Amino acid sequence: MRDFNQQQEDDFFARFKDYFDLEKNVNAQHNPENYTLDRMLPLLEAAGHPEQRLRFVHVAGTKGKGSTCHFIAALINAAGHSVGLFTSPHLSTVRERFELNGHLASYERLNQAADKLLPEIRRRHLTPSLFELFTVLALQLFADEHLDYAVMETGIGGSLDATNIIPTADCCAITPISFDHTALLGHTIPLIAAQKAGIIKPNVPVVVAHQPFPDALPIIAQRAQTLHAPLLHPLDEHDCSPFLQVLDSHSDAPNARPSTWPPFLRDNFAVALTVIRQMGLSPDPNAFAMPQLRARCETIHHDPLVILDAAHNADSMAHLVAALQALHPDVRFTVILASVQGKDIAGIVRELVPLHADVILTNPHTPRASALPQLQDEATRQGLHVIDVIPNLHSRSQLPSDRPLLFTGSFFCAVIGETLFN
Repeated sequence: MRDFNQQQEDDFFARFKDYFDLEKNVNAQHNPENYTLDRMLPLLEAAGHPEQRLRFVHVAGTKGKGSTCHFIAALINAAGHSVGLFTSPHLSTVRERFELNGHLASYERLNQAADKLLPEIRRRHLTPSLFELFTVLALQLFADEHLDYAVMETGIGGSLDATNIIPTADCCAITPISFDHTALLGHTIPLIAAQKAGIIKPNVPVVVAHQPFPDALPIIAQRAQTLHAPLLHPLDEHDCSPFLQVLDSHSDAPNARPSTWPPFLRDNFAVALTVIRQMGLSPDPNAFAMPQLRARCETIHHDPLVILDAAHNADSMAHLVAALQALHPDVRFTVILASVQGKDIAGIVRELVPLHADVILTNPHTPRASALPQLQDEATRQGLHVIDVIPNLHSRSQLPSDRPLLFTGSFFCAVIGETLFN
């Protein structure tokens, strides 16, 4: 796995063994009592209010927010400014959550930041979640590095997400909204959109991506109007083309050439470029360093072809299938599919069916509860062409050796592909 050291990873997490990890417990994660900002202000006080020393871009959405954040950070760098990037979850190493000017923070730097923060938290007898701690750790790290900007990706929702403790921002963005975390955020698009729109701040411009569900935009627009926040739509392809053409002309790696990107990545880039221009920055395309977009229609191997994508709900699966049909129209994939409980399993399977792929079902590599039984039921009900069920997938020898492979259904399934083929 990339950028990963097991001993150093264990040493880092050992520092946080006394704090609860909502990401690994879906029941606790979806308990409204745990979805609160009440623990954040004492945490920031313990850290010495690092949020007061930073300028922010804040991004929420159901899908696309991670790649949008990576694009925003890379564009800020290309405009000549320093930037920190906080995202979640991570695939291989916790370092992926904390980037400094396009590079993963080192274990040494993360340990230094943790050792500075944790004694004061213990002295005050605070009991935050691990994600809340990581949010404040990122703010402290970015402030101590004297970075010009911090790009913050929400974890779940927006209104009560830990990242929403930041007081203001230079710009906000809301990527496409669809169904996910419905037990916590609500079972309708208007309810979910209201949570995502909670990141909109008074008088701060908000760029809103094209929404797959029309019920989302009125909710966002109303929130923006109430807070006198200018609402902007992404630049169109004509406005993005000059920048993208320069990138295409000097990029050697196929994944770095915009002409090879799936449509959803081009859409996310348009949102990012709109944010940057709204901030008054002028990025130089010749200085733009393509970020490593992990498990976002990512090709990591060519013989056989191996693609990773973290599509974890119906809408993201539909976009992935459309992208693969456009990029690889004559390829019949063998799909390795795994997901966790709490996801829209029926929707994921429904949107995968049109790919006409052979499918192998497995358990994701995560302590979280697997949705393998539900996947098996839905695959049978909807006619997915399942060729095998492998509960413990740990070796290439368990897979067809000469067929194109797609690992999808969650970040935790993408980790399997990355482990086996990178």
